[in-house]
Amino acid sequence: MKKILTKKNFSNVFDVFLVILGTFLMGFSFNVFLNSHRISPSGFSGICAIISNVLMEKYAINVPASIMYLGINAVMFIFAFKNMGLKFSINTAIGIAFYSLFIQVCKFNIGLADNDLILCAIYGGLLSGIGLGLVFKGHGSTGGSDMLANLLSKRYRFLTVGNIVLIVDALVVALSFVAYNNLNCALYSLIAIYIMTKMSDVIVSGMQSVRGYYIISKEHEKIAEAIINNMQRGVTGYRAVGMYTNNDEEVLMTLVTRSESVKLRQIVYEIDKKAFMFSCPISEAMGNGFMPLTKNKFAKSEDTETTDKARE
Repeated sequence: MKKILTKKNFSNVFDVFLVILGTFLMGFSFNVFLNSHRISPSGFSGICAIISNVLMEKYAINVPASIMYLGINAVMFIFAFKNMGLKFSINTAIGIAFYSLFIQVCKFNIGLADNDLILCAIYGGLLSGIGLGLVFKGHGSTGGSDMLANLLSKRYRFLTVGNIVLIVDALVVALSFVAYNNLNCALYSLIAIYIMTKMSDVIVSGMQSVRGYYIISKEHEKIAEAIINNMQRGVTGYRAVGMYTNNDEEVLMTLVTRSESVKLRQIVYEIDKKAFMFSCPISEAMGNGFMPLTKNKFAKSEDTETTDKARE
């Protein structure tokens, strides 16, 4: 029992470490690569940065983006708390607090030229994406559009989490253009947001490259057996009807990694050269020989019902 508690405590501490490290990278990227060059980060931090810059430049009112971000998220956190598990709530509170802190203090000058905007967009997006991915890996969040999306999607069922996040990011790009009156700023912001999203997905899901293969063959039993025995991959079979011939067909479906695709095609070819086969990319595969199956970020607890999936 003592060992279990020790491992659990270590896991909790390590998760907090990931959240803090991730928010540091995000705060560093925010100041060094993005906001200092009028490239807006994604989500609420981007909106806060734009508003803060406009207030300072046009009205000489100094409202730091970090304070604005902290205030907005504090209000949303109060409403979202009941939909979160205790661990996720704590890690999210830590993420919001430290991200706001690092936005305020991580103001370094590393000698980047002002005209190297494409480098700023690329590396800003990369660092922010790595940071956000680490925060998610630590079972936390930095609040912002993720938290808003989770709240609204529960109240308005026709809105999905992904759609709300996309709307917020589109708003960031539009505001960037209007506030700075510069199309380049908006386009570089779009590049940074895209890279950040993809990079955070890589950190959370890994460099996984999986394809789903569908196989139609009269020798479906032999093919399924060969895949199971020779590739140690599962196969699902279901019946279908060929609308041209009106004949019953057996369709096999299996998931394999990119490196296994050649072996799969070879197996099918050797058993039935007349087989029909097509594939499609799989963005995420969990369990049964692929990524470990993990719980929803917004899970209430180990044993309770999970809520809708937040953006990863």
